[in-house]
Amino acid sequence: MTTHTTRRALIGGAGLVAVAGSLAVTSQARGAALPAVDRSAWDRAFKAMTIATAEDDANAAGFDALYDVADKDTQTALYAEFERLGEVRYEATWALFAIPAPDHAALLWKTEYLFGDDMCPNGSSPSWAAHVMDWYMADQRRLLGPEAR
Repeated sequence: MTTHTTRRALIGGAGLVAVAGSLAVTSQARGAALPAVDRSAWDRAFKAMTIATAEDDANAAGFDALYDVADKDTQTALYAEFERLGEVRYEATWALFAIPAPDHAALLWKTEYLFGDDMCPNGSSPSWAAHVMDWYMADQRRLLGPEAR
């Protein structure tokens, strides 16, 4: 296993470092009012995450072939860019996740991220951290309405 493969696995499935502290939504007691949702914030964050994902995927697609034939200095530069793009993707994804889902489609995106194709081969989710599940459950309660509380 190479170092860049290990880093790639961490982005796809390791524990979550606290991100987007100002965007965090904590779980609330049943029946408590949930915060209003800013659709434009979700849209901006989703666009940033989509761009970061595309750039990281494009870079990763040819990384191994380039890295394997490069000289040491070029390998260092390639790896630094690989790491940078992966970190941008990671931060953009979790910043988006921290924003309250404005609708059911956004909640579906969060559900698919946690439990869909991004799950680790061992069946674990990218993050089951308590604060991530708090964000997720707050979205569920808000979108299901008062009868769900």
